[in-house]
Amino acid sequence: MINLPVRWLGIFSGFWCTNSDAEGPLKSLQALPDGSELVMLHESDGMRARRRRQAGDPAAPRLPDTMARLVTFTVTARTRSGRTKTTLIRVLTTLLDHEAFPAREIAALYAERWQVEIAFLHLKKTVRGPRRPLRGQSPELARQEAWALLLIHNMTATAAARAAALAGTDPRLIPFTAVLGLIRGHVTADTCCRHCGHRPARPDDPLAGLLTAILAQPRHRPGRQRTSGRTPAERRKRHTEEVDYTIDITKSNLPQSDRTPKS
Repeated sequence: MINLPVRWLGIFSGFWCTNSDAEGPLKSLQALPDGSELVMLHESDGMRARRRRQAGDPAAPRLPDTMARLVTFTVTARTRSGRTKTTLIRVLTTLLDHEAFPAREIAALYAERWQVEIAFLHLKKTVRGPRRPLRGQSPELARQEAWALLLIHNMTATAAARAAALAGTDPRLIPFTAVLGLIRGHVTADTCCRHCGHRPARPDDPLAGLLTAILAQPRHRPGRQRTSGRTPAERRKRHTEEVDYTIDITKSNLPQSDRTPKS
């Protein structure tokens, strides 16, 4: 097994976010039946000094202590060839009710956070194009172009979601790249002919035709769980393999606080 460095992630009010300040002093208040525990977040002197510098307020008071819930778990990935990797992950959340939000369900949500990473990949690589910088030469033009790329991404994702709803399937099974290509094809097909200047005849419901074309595309394989290198060189050395994941809730090694959860 390969033990990777611990990563801290925060789920505050139900949203995932990277939280470097979570590395500050933490103490365990109470162990919960599902394996999670209540902890107290305390702003250390170093964290307060950094926040004062960033805010430009040298007299900013210390933030009040905040109670949170810590879920510590390991994710063990086993490939078909026998390679095994174990990662220890700690998740902080303000969802304190362990009965309404069990630790195992919170741990399973960790995989869902990669959906936003996939969206960023689509935005930067598929929509904008690889190694293509923004053309705007001023902050205003760059911001305008970024909003245009976001609009194209959202339109493509919306078309895929509508097609998936019609078919009663998971939107993640609809290939984003294929949908973007179909939308571009529909847009260019609706332009005027450069020879005669006439616009081609349009169907009564162009959106219905687009959704039909989307559903005719091959789907992603359901339940894909695989691992491979990200760069071309890594892919040549590390081939894509099917992988199984095991999630185990564990106990943290935080020091015990002398305070009670209600104090």
